[in-house]
Amino acid sequence: MKKIIILTDYQNRFGSKHFDTPYRSGFDKSLLKKYFNEQGYEPVLRNFAEIDFSKENFNNELVLYTSSEDDGYYYKSFIEDVVLGLELQGAIVIPQFKFLRANNNKVFMEILRDQIIGNTGLKARYFGSIEELLTVTGEFKYPVVIKTAEGASGTGVFLAHSKNELLNIAKKISRTRNFRYELWDFGRSLRHKGYLKESKYRKKIIVQEFVPNLNNDWKIYVFGNRFYIFNRPLQPGRGFRASGGGYENYFYGLNAKAPEGIFDFAQVVFNKLNVPHASLDIAYDGKDFYLIEFQCLYFGTAGILNSDEYFIKKNGQWLTEKNNKNIESNYVYSIINYINRNKQ
Repeated sequence: MKKIIILTDYQNRFGSKHFDTPYRSGFDKSLLKKYFNEQGYEPVLRNFAEIDFSKENFNNELVLYTSSEDDGYYYKSFIEDVVLGLELQGAIVIPQFKFLRANNNKVFMEILRDQIIGNTGLKARYFGSIEELLTVTGEFKYPVVIKTAEGASGTGVFLAHSKNELLNIAKKISRTRNFRYELWDFGRSLRHKGYLKESKYRKKIIVQEFVPNLNNDWKIYVFGNRFYIFNRPLQPGRGFRASGGGYENYFYGLNAKAPEGIFDFAQVVFNKLNVPHASLDIAYDGKDFYLIEFQCLYFGTAGILNSDEYFIKKNGQWLTEKNNKNIESNYVYSIINYINRNKQ
């Protein structure tokens, strides 16, 4: 059998799974082994900290890995170090390191959008300090959406109706508090003529074009050539944010009432990304589709568990097939599909 390395975190977890047992334990690894074995692959489970570049060479090895949403993203930073090291050594990391970097990092997600996907109808600017934002506030057409670089389920997302409101929100979400360092930096300004103090607002932020008059958006999970869709209506009290409205309030599969063309739009985006699986947030204003955000690993899976069917394109038509509601089998299916698509 062909070997495939699966890297787990410090709690032996791999992946993100809705309704996992125990809670927040990730994929069932025994099922992963079973489904990979059926496809002719022998999974080798290892922990990130076990990887020793001084003794091992992973050139041309197939490597799957998990991400992390730990508070402060400290462990995710460690994962990034290891995965980048593997990729630099020649390992075939799936997905590529750049998609790990973009996971819960909306600034790099926007950079990938610009470089890989191209125009998806939404313009966005990203900044590393509020001073950079101040130089271009007059260029925006208000209202605009302003986001933190991190956050999920609609957290860290705000609507600014004016320049002043934009700056007030930006100050709140980009503040980097370190009073001891700020006092030391103030002393530098007294000792050194012409010295410019460090910014107190250095958390990354994104300013994105706002699409008005939306009643909902759609999330599409793509696993290989299977497309799972659900409709996320705007909920009272959540303003313009459809994300985070509660899975019990969404409409899945055929009940999502997918507008004509949305699967073709999602397929174009997915093909450009060239990944095994992706989560795509898509808005539609009755005329055009807009890609709001995307993730290519470690995203929620409730849309699979709540959908009775998925969509697949056959002979130029989008048809439905019965969903087995098994996260692990869908994951393995997407990985094998990706490997086969990218064979030299």
